[in-house]
Amino acid sequence: MAKAMVETVTIAARDGLRLAATVFEPAGAARSTVIVQAATAVPQGFYAAFAHHLAGLGRRVVTFDYRGIGGSRPATLRGFRASMLDWADLDARAVADHAAATWPDRPLGLVGHSFGGQAFGLAPHPRVTHAVGIAAQIGDMRLFAPAVARRIRFLSRYAAPALIPLAGHFPAGWFGMGENMPGDVFRQWTRWCLTPGYFFGDPAVDAAGRFAGVKAPIHLLGFDDDPFGPKAAIEGLAKGFPAGLATTEFIAAGTVPGGKIGHFGFFRASTGRLFWDGVDARLG
Repeated sequence: MAKAMVETVTIAARDGLRLAATVFEPAGAARSTVIVQAATAVPQGFYAAFAHHLAGLGRRVVTFDYRGIGGSRPATLRGFRASMLDWADLDARAVADHAAATWPDRPLGLVGHSFGGQAFGLAPHPRVTHAVGIAAQIGDMRLFAPAVARRIRFLSRYAAPALIPLAGHFPAGWFGMGENMPGDVFRQWTRWCLTPGYFFGDPAVDAAGRFAGVKAPIHLLGFDDDPFGPKAAIEGLAKGFPAGLATTEFIAAGTVPGGKIGHFGFFRASTGRLFWDGVDARLG
């Protein structure tokens, strides 16, 4: 498999903020351009092995960091305003706009991990022809195991109110939840988690109206050992897309070496590479 040429770039968000991004160019002519949208508080570097693999199959791949994360993080998060809707409306949509304008002669695909798959519905792009969601779900805590729901409630009601004013951000790293993140991102996420229906239950979001704008098919892939992506939650996200566009597939973790996939294992070469060619096939 030929090695990709990697270029670090910046892309202007819709409000002008500069986002760190990386382009993985295939050795030959690109079959298509694929955007990889990250999970909450996960920096783009986590997806590099997957991006290299798709580039080796002839795809141009673009990864990026949402505002406040990774290379798109300011010197301090104290006072930095950002929300999950900003990640979708201002960041993800801008990256798709950039890809569509920069490479207009190639189809545009999308792979969204967790929130990245949700963002595809929140901020759909008309040029996207195929999408794949990896562990992408609704975060309604009623659909999760009781232990997971209790943890989210504790962080929302007790940890966040104490720690965000003190640190100037939510210290997600303390709880094994990725990078530290802007406080308003965490507040919005946990508010949705505690709302029946997740963001579909938040009238200020109008998620149903947003998802109605999706025109491309999306395949949602889940794993039976993922505590943050139970089957009911993935099916809940599927129901938000227009009829006939979303399909779901669930993989048993016992089918991979080591028997563990969880919420992040798909993007680790040691466990996920077995499925990467299948995602390539779903991208048209």
